Amino acid sequence: MSGLWAVLAVFAALFLLRVPIAIVLIASSIVGLWLAPAPIPLSTLPTTLWQGINHFVLMAIPFFILMGDLALVSGVTQRLVNLAKAFVGHIAGGLAHVSVIVNVIMAGMSGSDLADAAATGKILIPAMKSSGYPTGYAASIIAGAATIGPLIPPSIAFVIFAAATDESVGRLFLAGAIPGAMLGLFLMIQAYFVAKRNGYPREVRVNWPGRAHATLASLPALAVPVIVLGSILAGLATPTEAAVLGVLAVIVIGGLIYRELDAATFARQCLSTVSTVGSVFIIIAAAAAFGRVLTLYGAADGLTVWFTALTNSPIVFLILINILFLLLGCLLDTVPILLVLVPLLMPTVKALGIDTVHFGVITVFNLLIGLVTPPYGLTMYLLCRMSGISLQEFWRYQWPIFGTMLFALALVTFVPQLATWLPNLIMPIK
Repeated sequence: MSGLWAVLAVFAALFLLRVPIAIVLIASSIVGLWLAPAPIPLSTLPTTLWQGINHFVLMAIPFFILMGDLALVSGVTQRLVNLAKAFVGHIAGGLAHVSVIVNVIMAGMSGSDLADAAATGKILIPAMKSSGYPTGYAASIIAGAATIGPLIPPSIAFVIFAAATDESVGRLFLAGAIPGAMLGLFLMIQAYFVAKRNGYPREVRVNWPGRAHATLASLPALAVPVIVLGSILAGLATPTEAAVLGVLAVIVIGGLIYRELDAATFARQCLSTVSTVGSVFIIIAAAAAFGRVLTLYGAADGLTVWFTALTNSPIVFLILINILFLLLGCLLDTVPILLVLVPLLMPTVKALGIDTVHFGVITVFNLLIGLVTPPYGLTMYLLCRMSGISLQEFWRYQWPIFGTMLFALALVTFVPQLATWLPNLIMPIK
């Protein structure tokens, strides 16, 4: 047990020193191997790192990221914005509703909240500022809407959860659909009342011929999520293969139909994707190694004993998990939490009879909220940087949105059917 405390002490010290998380995880793993009860050579570490990323399901991640990057530069995102603006722009807080709807549709492409926030923020933050919305509100509503991305399928976070737990990717994708749509609806209701109270502007109502034109122009863009999700649900493709089909669809639509994606732009986005994927996979490999070390020291058994000593109630356990993940989500990246902590908690989840798909949705939902929460929320920092505002200005407008997200999380926690009904209907366990 002393060795485990040493590993955790090294982890905490390096983390507080703001060392990159991948290095923190690898250094802690090395200490764990050195102090292991049974001698384990350090030469096993590279093999463990490789095994952490040697999952076929993880191959979907690069293609989902590339799909989101290409959607922004190929005209796909702009057409979706035009479509949403034509139908809901005239409602009070019109561009806020546009932000939510576009993120819901983008969720069927990229599966990443950061990608969705970057794509929609680049277009909508300037548009909202020029229309008279406070910059802080523009950034905060897009931050809230971007959290929908990893809930509505496809989802990179669910892919990683599936790799960590051997759960079905398809069932996880379906489980996030209703909670994601529900969160989008709640955000739009909240945006409406905020806009009415503060007198935020609305767009000019578009007539039906204008709406028809916007719809026709956006049909190729709308085909992308249909291709991705349809191929998975119809059993025609795995999530990885569906991601490849989605990338090909965006290339054809952006290059041949919209004619906004040329070879130079495609090459530039590929290089950007390679950089992003490299950093993500280093963290995945390091987190897998660290998780193995914790398992070696019996952390999973210890955590199970501790939680079962606290409570035998599934509801109380889920409340405690919500608090734990909300706190950790503010401090750590999503990937190490999914790959290190979730496998340690799964024995307790199963022992209490909690549906693992339901637990997966709760986990991902919590961690997404953490991405817009100080001190280290990545989506929060991205949008503050894009809009040129401080964290204080961001949170001046974010707190009602944050409350809306917590309300949706509470509903998903206490009404598991919101997550389990759709996968049990379409992909029941045989």
